[in-house]
Amino acid sequence: MKDLVGKTILITGAAGGLGQEFARQLLRLGAMVVLADSQEERLENAARELDTAFRNGHGRVLGFIVSDISEVSGCVALYNGCMSLCGTPDMLINNAGLINYGYFHELPEERWKTLMGVNLLAPMDLTYRFLPGMVERGNGHIVFLSSVAGFSATAFGVPYSCSKFGIRGFGMALSGELKGKGVLVTNIYPWWVKTELLKSPGYGNAKLRPLPRFLMNDPRKVVAESIQGIRKGKLHVYPGIFAKGADFFSRFVHIVSAQAR
Repeated sequence: MKDLVGKTILITGAAGGLGQEFARQLLRLGAMVVLADSQEERLENAARELDTAFRNGHGRVLGFIVSDISEVSGCVALYNGCMSLCGTPDMLINNAGLINYGYFHELPEERWKTLMGVNLLAPMDLTYRFLPGMVERGNGHIVFLSSVAGFSATAFGVPYSCSKFGIRGFGMALSGELKGKGVLVTNIYPWWVKTELLKSPGYGNAKLRPLPRFLMNDPRKVVAESIQGIRKGKLHVYPGIFAKGADFFSRFVHIVSAQAR
């Protein structure tokens, strides 16, 4: 299993629930983390709290970078900031994400386009910038937060599902290109997680029922299982019983459909 002591890890969306939990657990494992987010005050507070909590441990917060990766300029700023702090990181965790609820034709155009920028185009852009250094060095790891919605299409969340299908395919194709180059790829497919993302506003006339709490996964368990999969070098990680069940059901339906043709 991969040792993370002393490894430099860049985490996007680090001011959010999953991002902060990734940082905490990676710091406990001795990693050197760089935190990135567009929310300056929340990011600064998170960096300060994490630095204080883990000051006497093996892990360390190297710094934080404020950048809006929904735009190319934000991706460039994040890349330059990380290179100044630690050079090409050992691992890039593309955790930042947005969700829109409602009928697709009723969503504000700028909302779903921003979502596609953050969820799909930014991870591709950041990978494009950091990957050459990893390949030249002969090692590295790129992690993508997809979703169960990335292999099981979700109504009333069309842009979100589209972006997660896209990042899943990107990670799989990229993994094939990187065989033998020392750079690993991991796609993670969480079920719904108890974070503020679930509180994203709905738009238009869609009648959306709140998700029952018993169907929400604990972010600590999701991140712990995700990190375990990352350390094992897995391409696909399905954290939690709901994600595993959704994957099994999706495969079953695919097999039955194929046999029926």
